[in-house]
Amino acid sequence: MGTFSCSGIGAELEKFDLKRRGADEAISKAVKAGGQVLAKRLKDAAPERSGGLKRSIKASKVEYNAGDGFHCNVGPDGKDAHGVPYAKIGNILEYGRSAQARDPGRDVTAMPKKPWFVPTVNSAENEVVQAMRDAFNGAQK
Repeated sequence: MGTFSCSGIGAELEKFDLKRRGADEAISKAVKAGGQVLAKRLKDAAPERSGGLKRSIKASKVEYNAGDGFHCNVGPDGKDAHGVPYAKIGNILEYGRSAQARDPGRDVTAMPKKPWFVPTVNSAENEVVQAMRDAFNGAQK
């Protein structure tokens, strides 16, 4: 019976092991970079005069779970001075509101849609991916 022997592969395996150990950190940095780029683009696109919606847009901290992998949420967070969630304000701006809409304690009038969120997310895709790619590659060096 013959034998098989291989030498010189140990150094290459060590390189792979080092890359593997740094992969979680690199992925987390990539997701953070992409989230920050998207948050900036959404802030620039938000059609709101008072600035509250713009200031509320954030990228959450990067988290990991088995279902979603590494991720962060990007969008409006918090409430305005009247207690209305900024996410609701952003949604109304995005999709509009009919005159029949009811908001307790307020006289509600129709409001045309002003799409800003979905178009911005779609147009930012390449920029977000590039930021993620750059951050990942930078963390792998």
